[in-house]
Amino acid sequence: MVATAALIFDLDGVLVDSEVLIGHVVSATLSEFDIDLIPSDYHTRFHYVRLERMAETISAEHGVVFPKNFVPKLRQRLDAAYTTDLTAVPGAEAMLRAVTQPVAVASGSAPEGIDFKLRRTGLYDFFAPHIYSIFDVGARRKPAPDVFLHTAAQLGLAPGACVVIEDAAAGVTAGIAAGMRVFGFTGGGHAYPGLSEKLLDAGAAVVFDDMGDLITLI
Repeated sequence: MVATAALIFDLDGVLVDSEVLIGHVVSATLSEFDIDLIPSDYHTRFHYVRLERMAETISAEHGVVFPKNFVPKLRQRLDAAYTTDLTAVPGAEAMLRAVTQPVAVASGSAPEGIDFKLRRTGLYDFFAPHIYSIFDVGARRKPAPDVFLHTAAQLGLAPGACVVIEDAAAGVTAGIAAGMRVFGFTGGGHAYPGLSEKLLDAGAAVVFDDMGDLITLI
């Protein structure tokens, strides 16, 4: 097995506990339309699904026509929640202090969102300047491997020497398509029953739920 030369992290739900906030905000917003979708059910059904697609699905299921500003309003509420409540995933900072390999972020979020979340949680300096977004590579979302291949190139490393840490099946698929080993992470506050199986089915080499364990896995 090739030695691990670098660690490439997804952001949301892996380094920062943002996904759990999304579940609460969406649930609370839908309740204003008399739609009951508890956060755990939201994550089970819509993890890594764009808010626009989620809204279309819920609208069709419940026969509700959402106002045109529904998704923008959701995003505003999420930004407010990130500002007041966003935290790093437990153990992330201690893990980053312990690893000796170079680290990078490869996220599906917009660059300004990535920057804000990393700074808000105190993790920015561990990664800068190796912080990358799908918008650096034509906005092709995972499971396309583009952002991971771009990240490896920026690190000056062969893809096979990199390990990806992901919490979504699409991210696992993307990492494997890039020729990287992928570890599935289920320690975020949004983790739901069956997530481990989804990550393994997608091809994750291992699944773990404690960032402190990563040091012994690489």
